[in-house]
Amino acid sequence: MIYQNIQNLRGMNAGLSPFLQPDDSPVTLNGVDVTYKLGAVTKDPGYFRVGTQLQANKSITGLFNFRQTGAEKILATINNSAGTNLTLQYNNSGTWTAINIGAAWDTYEDCKVEMESFINYCFFVGYDDTDAVWLPVASLTGTTFSTSTNVTSMPNAKYIKRYRDRLYLANCYYSAAAYPFRVYYSSIPTAGAITWTPASNFLDVDYSEQLRGLGAHWDRLVAFTEKSAYFYDGSTWKKEWDTGCSAHRTIQNSGPYMFWVNYDGVWMSSGGQPENIGLPVLDFITKGTPRNFFSVVIDQEYKTFVGTVTVNGDTYTNCEIIYNIPTQTWRIREYYNTFTVYANYIDSTGIPRQYMGASTGDVWQKSKYADTTIYSSSDGYVSGGSAGYAIQADVEFSPIKLGSLQEKYTIKSLTAFAEKAQGVKLYARVIDQNLRALTEYKLLGQLTKYVNSFDIQGLSKGVLLQLRLSEYSALPYFSFYGFELDGVSYSKQLK
Repeated sequence: MIYQNIQNLRGMNAGLSPFLQPDDSPVTLNGVDVTYKLGAVTKDPGYFRVGTQLQANKSITGLFNFRQTGAEKILATINNSAGTNLTLQYNNSGTWTAINIGAAWDTYEDCKVEMESFINYCFFVGYDDTDAVWLPVASLTGTTFSTSTNVTSMPNAKYIKRYRDRLYLANCYYSAAAYPFRVYYSSIPTAGAITWTPASNFLDVDYSEQLRGLGAHWDRLVAFTEKSAYFYDGSTWKKEWDTGCSAHRTIQNSGPYMFWVNYDGVWMSSGGQPENIGLPVLDFITKGTPRNFFSVVIDQEYKTFVGTVTVNGDTYTNCEIIYNIPTQTWRIREYYNTFTVYANYIDSTGIPRQYMGASTGDVWQKSKYADTTIYSSSDGYVSGGSAGYAIQADVEFSPIKLGSLQEKYTIKSLTAFAEKAQGVKLYARVIDQNLRALTEYKLLGQLTKYVNSFDIQGLSKGVLLQLRLSEYSALPYFSFYGFELDGVSYSKQLK
């Protein structure tokens, strides 16, 4: 009996029984990518710090690519060193520099800040769940901050979104009253300025549910509660779906699609009824806290940070779930740092970059395979530098059905193929149908060359065999191409 596994094109699926798992769909793909080179399992690159540290051991609470004509910059909000006030900073050629905001955000530490670009200004709203306080609204042009320009009479809000020629605010506070079900909107710009008339310019949803986020796509504004979605086209305001969203920061667009997350899964729509695409990684969602999730779309991938979760007895630390849109495949990635917010930043050469704000007071940039310098470790070091933090790569392949389920097989030999093998460890175990138990994984050996052969006659005997790859280092990435098994039948199953 010869068995070959030389393609893993369907991505990860952690939600199937051993007998339903497709041969080309691993149970776990952690810290590896099967979409960079189709047919290869390639270790994920690392990441490095962007510029200087903003403030030691303080969380980044807002991160935004402010694309102003002639003055594009990345903005971040973070507490001051005493943890008493909120600051606004921008990356000034590698040095994070505070923008003078006076005392506008004093005592508003920890506010989760949302930003939006409009009429060459950046507009700010936000809320602190811990202290239940609303961030004073403000605007920015260049490095000039104002609490009056274009924001006079503007309500406080948790969320902000540009749609057509107006700004929209959701889950608001105005005139000493909270309006969690209300969307306010600005005037249409006149001579490069906007005004606010809260007494008349608003839309209300069901009064029993607070709004959880705003999106804009298909020439529609989309307002989400946790259970529903409402569409607005500039004149008609109506409930469209009974599918809600748990977190504003998970609402992302890519081409014709909008993505978001709630407790039931990851949702995708091209304007019609949404589809739940998150079932292969559903446990990573339900074991987390979806209201705290945040996402980014980069290189046609929808990435969502779910934090530290325990799935099937294994704990995944600082975990990100990743959906590759062209191949419709899932995988996950664990990080050394605890991230608090993501942003898509377009660099000076026009390349989109994944920026990641962390609880350490740093902003990090994810490395790409196409970069001239590929960072292969966490925390800012290159190609296996001893000071860098290692990256965990772990692949648990689909259980292999060794012929008929009525027969037991023993494996004589295994041949594995890898490029830049880097000493990747290969393990195996059997699933015995009679015992209905899993044996522990046994180390077969390490991959050190392109063709690696192992004599494994002494492994064990069973109906299902499962292989696992594991590597933990800051070495440059490896590519694993597949394996071949040679086995023979030795008995019929007892009945």
